Amino acid sequence: MPTVSDRLTVARSIIGEAAHRAMAHFIARDSLPLEQKSASDFVSEADRDVETLIRARLQHCLPGDRMLGEEMGGDVSDSFWAIDPIDGTANFLRGSPLWGVSLGYVEAGRPVVGVVAYPALSLTLSAADGLGIQKNGAAFHRHVSFPEIRLASVGESAQWPAEEMAQTELALRRDGWGITEYRCATIGLGFAALGFTDGYVERHTSIWDIAAGAVLCSEAGLVVQQSGTTETAAMTILAATPPLAVLLRPLVELPQIAD
Repeated sequence: MPTVSDRLTVARSIIGEAAHRAMAHFIARDSLPLEQKSASDFVSEADRDVETLIRARLQHCLPGDRMLGEEMGGDVSDSFWAIDPIDGTANFLRGSPLWGVSLGYVEAGRPVVGVVAYPALSLTLSAADGLGIQKNGAAFHRHVSFPEIRLASVGESAQWPAEEMAQTELALRRDGWGITEYRCATIGLGFAALGFTDGYVERHTSIWDIAAGAVLCSEAGLVVQQSGTTETAAMTILAATPPLAVLLRPLVELPQIAD
């Protein structure tokens, strides 16, 4: 039976190859066929190609593991890989560097391995339960410059009613928090783990959007809570410093816990 460390090693190798493939598509994105899944949700041939690559490599390296991907679905069980081949597709297609390739392993409903590549930023983050974080292959410890600058990141989901999202942002602003939006959960969670923001929150998201990032944030020392089922796009993710977590929990209907 592969250990968490074994799966982390495999995920790092796969994400390196997937990031290279995704970056090639990014450079040639003007020629990509595009489909619109909903009013603000897009998919391109790049998404499918990168997911196909990740699935093939996982099948070769860990043939007994199950997979669930954004574009190709899959099996949800007690343990599985959550694949988001290009998170932030709209950013990707518009030429913004704020997108990522995300691979997380979920065990008994809890993400325990996470690797995220930001190819246009030349940055890769990886972590596993109890093993800490690596940034571009080197051990990393979260550091916050100028902690008096309070900055929160709010995710955007087509299923999260605009009025509820606006109420969350208004409550943050009234409490003195600055707000940033990246339109990419992989960026939002990774930047929180890096210390660029104090935390990230999103409702009505999916497990493939948040699995890897949740591990990064947990290993960075942030408070991480999630709710909802992995079978639907109805999950809530909160990853934040304790003061921000206390403020955000009631806004997104998460229970208060002792941090």
